[in-house]
Amino acid sequence: MHFHTLRHSFASALVQRGISLYAIKELVGHENIKTTQIYSHLQKQNLMDAVNLL
Repeated sequence: MHFHTLRHSFASALVQRGISLYAIKELVGHENIKTTQIYSHLQKQNLMDAVNLL
């Protein structure tokens, strides 16, 4: 397993738990929020999953 894979898994887990992208950016060491926004699709999926539970 590579460091990048671990960082990706860590960031993905944080997004799925509702942690803000700005906090994740700092935790994983991204210099630009646009890099962290790659994970935002997971946030949208979590919202859709919540709605689908209704």
